Amino acid sequence: MKLSYQLLSTMSFQDAHNLFNRGFEGYFVPMNLSFDAYITRLGIEGLSPELSVVAFHHGRPVGFVLQGIREVDGQMISWNGGTGIIPEYRGKKLGLELMKEAESYLIKRGVSIATLEALSENKAAIKLYVKCGYEVVDDLYFLSSTGIAQSQMPSLGEYEIARLPAFQVIGSDLFSKLVPWQTDANSVSKLGGEAVIISKNGIIKGFCLIRKKQIYGKKLEGITLFQFQHTGDETAVQILLAHALEFDQTINRNTYNFPVGDGVVVRAMQANGFEKTTVSQVFMTKRL
Repeated sequence: MKLSYQLLSTMSFQDAHNLFNRGFEGYFVPMNLSFDAYITRLGIEGLSPELSVVAFHHGRPVGFVLQGIREVDGQMISWNGGTGIIPEYRGKKLGLELMKEAESYLIKRGVSIATLEALSENKAAIKLYVKCGYEVVDDLYFLSSTGIAQSQMPSLGEYEIARLPAFQVIGSDLFSKLVPWQTDANSVSKLGGEAVIISKNGIIKGFCLIRKKQIYGKKLEGITLFQFQHTGDETAVQILLAHALEFDQTINRNTYNFPVGDGVVVRAMQANGFEKTTVSQVFMTKRL
């Protein structure tokens, strides 16, 4: 099948929005966004119409790859924020060619590492991405818990905890440079997130990125955990989790695209009542 390609920026907002919803129709996790929600998503998640590619067949838009790039420590990192093909064109092996076309624009912009996430159960998509040269580097969990996790908060002892707005750690050496796009400080800061840091004798032992769900003057409803880095001090892990996620409060807690990593943090959360949800993803990267 002969396809032609254009950048998303050549389409009207309305046509791009319609294609997005059609492209995700009937998927494992269908997305049907309103027009305003679609436009907002592009901006908040740093997806560029001048990097995103649309496939056409006889002038009809049939598929797309949404892409964004960031500079991290002097190297360009990209994110595939969604690959979709409209239902009547699925199963025609269009994905590989579409991904290669999208990658060509990343190379032109000097991207050195391409990243994406895929639902763990979507074996066909993972197989396609592996064929495109991506490899799975971590599992991503969506954990959740409700209610009081600990009736009494652990004492800080010799540890100290500091909180600061997430935007203040953008570009710092605290957090890993290569993480799922939406869990990076660049993204979390746009959501009003904060960094919580634990130290002992002036030495940082762990740090995390969270976002609280709370309206001023009203009770805290929930906390989302995006990232958690540690130096191997499991006592610090336990204390930071309890204080950052406010284990003594009756609230909802969850993680979003949370890397399993060495498993220490995940095990600590599960020991405090967190459970896996039905959704999980894999984090995949490719060096260009």
